[in-house]
Amino acid sequence: MPLVNASYEWVERLMTFQPAVHGWQAAVRAALLEANVTPWNGFTVDHVTGTKVGATTFDASGRRRSAADLLAFARPSRLRVAVRATVTRIMTNPIDPAARRGRFPQPTIAAIGVVYQDHLLDQHQALLRPGGEVILSAGSLGSPQLLLLSGIGPAPDLSNLGIPVSADIPDVGKHMYDNPRNGISFIPSVPIDHSLIQVVGIPSANGTASYLEAASYIVPLAPELRSSSPFLGSSSPLYVTVATIMEKVPGPLSEGSLWLSSTNPLESPALRFNYLSRPEDLARCILGVRHVAEILEGRSLDGFRSAVGSTNRRGSVRRDFRIVGTALPVDWRTNDIALANYCQQTVATLWHYHGGCVAGKVVDRNFRVIGARAIRVVDASTFSETPGTNPQATILMMGRYVGLKMIEERHSRRPVIPP
Repeated sequence: MPLVNASYEWVERLMTFQPAVHGWQAAVRAALLEANVTPWNGFTVDHVTGTKVGATTFDASGRRRSAADLLAFARPSRLRVAVRATVTRIMTNPIDPAARRGRFPQPTIAAIGVVYQDHLLDQHQALLRPGGEVILSAGSLGSPQLLLLSGIGPAPDLSNLGIPVSADIPDVGKHMYDNPRNGISFIPSVPIDHSLIQVVGIPSANGTASYLEAASYIVPLAPELRSSSPFLGSSSPLYVTVATIMEKVPGPLSEGSLWLSSTNPLESPALRFNYLSRPEDLARCILGVRHVAEILEGRSLDGFRSAVGSTNRRGSVRRDFRIVGTALPVDWRTNDIALANYCQQTVATLWHYHGGCVAGKVVDRNFRVIGARAIRVVDASTFSETPGTNPQATILMMGRYVGLKMIEERHSRRPVIPP
């Protein structure tokens, strides 16, 4: 655990910043506390029950830090980077049964390099040095696809596509997950700035309840709405600000699969996540959407409601949210069936894809592909659930952690020279 924490801190030194919370995000913070998502934890990178402000990858000048910025810690003389290069296949050789040793189950193949193509689609090879390894970090969509294209995966599926089977690993591409997102969007009555997720509500840090987040976007008005106006041509640009409060189902338990749609490495694989197919996930979504409705009812967000209808005799006017898309059921407090339908009709991705090379099924505890030598997978495809409200920090931590572990392994294999 000390190495895990040190790896998180290594990433945080360069990539994380405390955001300035104001406007819409500040109002959501107050609304979460009003809805009893407590305690208030202030700014923290820890995953704790209550309301908090999380770290951002945008610095004070608005510049986004990415994983590429971590190269500032690297030694350039030890790096060779091929640009405009797309890996299409891992090259492997069978291992002679008499030479098999080490892990159980015994590896049957060993990586010797990769095939890649440049921007002109010309093919090239990059070969491993003795003791080298191929490390896949292409994400939950790319890493399973590369293994399958390399003949590593379910033998029947590979044979059906005419791909020679190098290693029959049935779970490659299986156990695919994505966290469902549902929420409410509306056009606020007052101008608000563009903001990504800064304030987070965590009703329960143990993953038994949906996480609550908010954002605001400036988006183009739909063409059909523009064309209905006599003052705007079909090409006239018109943008509106949309505020969103969303819930993310933790886990999840619902799973799908990924498979090759063809043997063309440039063609995206086919996949299905089967969102909310498990009743436990649907129940969490119902509770999460109900939480969103409670937040919207709070007085902290009254200033974003728009006038609805005409002024009454008392000189006041009813105010409500100008909902974009599907509105919540009017009986959301008591009607679980209506909320379940709402969850299923409005579910969307939060782009937290994971699985496909799950640990214990495709890779071992050291992220080595089971049954293969010199191939590791180090990315979210090894997860069976996403940690926290956003997996980015953990994925980056993995890179540092596994890299240091590999250095330790290589040092331990070096022969000791007597004095």
